[in-house]
Amino acid sequence: MVVDEGTNRHVGCGRRSRPPRAGERGVGTVLAVAIVMALVTVAAIGLLGLTYAATARSVRQAADLVAVSGAQAQAQGLDACAESRRVAALNQVEVSGCEVTGDLIDFVVEVNVRRSVGWRLPGLPERVAAVAYAGSVTGVP
Repeated sequence: MVVDEGTNRHVGCGRRSRPPRAGERGVGTVLAVAIVMALVTVAAIGLLGLTYAATARSVRQAADLVAVSGAQAQAQGLDACAESRRVAALNQVEVSGCEVTGDLIDFVVEVNVRRSVGWRLPGLPERVAAVAYAGSVTGVP
């Protein structure tokens, strides 16, 4: 590297710096704001996607629990759908359908549950639903 003794600058290496033009002042700030806004938008969409995924998983788990509770009630001779609705309310889901097929010994309880999603994205449903089955079937190998 060669140093100009008068200005104490490196000579012949790198780009020459020039003063910014009047129309270029503040362009970096606008670009930084645009990048931050894009990142915030992507993060918000990701958060909504995670919200839907978490809600769907918890609704499936609640549906299983509600169906098993209904099947236990049916096995004890109680109303399976009433017990399913009670357990669903405790798990913050709504029973949209309940059906018992069979008799007191061989039966299947089918429940449909749903829960609304907190935040809503246009084009996506406002509720997440799941179906679960539970019961007692004898004589099946």
